[in-house]
Amino acid sequence: MRYKVFLGSILFLGIVVIILAQFSIPTIFGADGYLHIRMANFLRQYGPHYNFHWARYSVFAQHFADKDFLYHVLLVPFTFLSDIFWGAKLSACLFTAMFYLGFWLVLRRYCSQKKLIPFFLLAFFCSAPFLVAITQARNMVIVLALTLFYIDALVRKKPRVLFALAAVYALTHVSSPYLLLYALLAEGVRFLNEREFNWKSIWATALGLLAGFLLHPNFPNNFLIFYLNGVLVPIFALKWGLELGAEFFPTDTRQFVLGYPLILIGLLALIILSLNQAKKPKTQTQIWLSLSGLFFVFSFFSQRYLVHAYPLILVALASYFSDCQAHKGLTKQAKPWPAVRMAGIILVFVLLGYNAYKDFRQRAASERIYNQHYEAVGKLMAAHLPAGEVVFHANWSDAQFFIGLNPQDDYFVTLDPIYMYWWDPRLYNLYRDIAFGRTGDPYAALKEVFSVRYGYASKNYFSRLISQIRQDARFEVMAEDGFGLIFRLN
Repeated sequence: MRYKVFLGSILFLGIVVIILAQFSIPTIFGADGYLHIRMANFLRQYGPHYNFHWARYSVFAQHFADKDFLYHVLLVPFTFLSDIFWGAKLSACLFTAMFYLGFWLVLRRYCSQKKLIPFFLLAFFCSAPFLVAITQARNMVIVLALTLFYIDALVRKKPRVLFALAAVYALTHVSSPYLLLYALLAEGVRFLNEREFNWKSIWATALGLLAGFLLHPNFPNNFLIFYLNGVLVPIFALKWGLELGAEFFPTDTRQFVLGYPLILIGLLALIILSLNQAKKPKTQTQIWLSLSGLFFVFSFFSQRYLVHAYPLILVALASYFSDCQAHKGLTKQAKPWPAVRMAGIILVFVLLGYNAYKDFRQRAASERIYNQHYEAVGKLMAAHLPAGEVVFHANWSDAQFFIGLNPQDDYFVTLDPIYMYWWDPRLYNLYRDIAFGRTGDPYAALKEVFSVRYGYASKNYFSRLISQIRQDARFEVMAEDGFGLIFRLN
């Protein structure tokens, strides 16, 4: 009874942390949430079949496919609120809480040592970068939840569940074909341990993916979007050949240690235990370790994979530690933990939690200041720019804010630069040359090539362009603050 009360308290505390984290700032976390809630509103207004003219110089303008379709469907009810951006925050809070509970459901299946479960639930919140990522109003938490349930179904050899999850994943995110890689790796581990290769899992996944792709309302454009975002973007990320978001770049050692301390602690514990463990862990444990290890290896090239790896690593470690306890012949009631050990573990979690809290507060403060600036810019655009304009934005990711905040005008490209680069590499390169001040006459390029009369440039990376704007009388600065400026071409 006392255990159930303790476990319930931890789950309740987790939900409270999720709510407090989400509403610790008045703005949305990240840039993408502004776009996603607006796209849900577009879906409600126009249905699933429309050309996305808001990204005027990209493949979306003529061959649009909503790569996050099911996520936007789930967001539609939140667009009925008077403030859709508050609706985005509310949806993010709800989906993150559901993900946390889903993590607990999967965790308890593989953590046979009940006394460990509360500590792994606390570990869920001991990483500030992970907490910031799952607090954002984007479909990452749904993808993470689907991945957890998919691996669980792989371990338990549930082909019908695999088919359904693969189909849902294909309608939710462009990365869905990677499920086949997970299935092949899991069955490879099973074959090495048990001399069994479950082909039903492979076929169920493949057929589920095919069904999801064929059922997508934007078929066949969704195949093109997968090729661009699911194939070309990872290639460019490895070759550093295209300007990508910060999440595609690796993190440094210090940021990794401070941001994900439990991964390092868990890996060291795993190594020490494996050196003193005679028996191999169970097949299910090895599958979790292999798949979480796959994401961990990918994280050396792109830090976004650390977010994907984190909940998988926690489940894998819980399963491994449970195996180690079982191999020692300990039952659930055999030996209570000494008070000193319990106190030590609690102290470690207090320190890790405090570190995560401080880091999260700093990140949240930065998000608030940065996003309040963009909200002000978007409102100024909506109030003072004529409808139907094509607005220049020096940073390609600015469009996520502006489409959400000022949908009466169009922009160049959104979500990823690959959509403009593939559509017209020459125009994309000219666009980047203008943004970074590498053209001799940005006024002529903007006016004659892109038919632009208005634009925005932030001051963090685009100081050369801003200098050109200030020195050219044909430009007029309409509004400015410490972060950027809105300008007009006379």
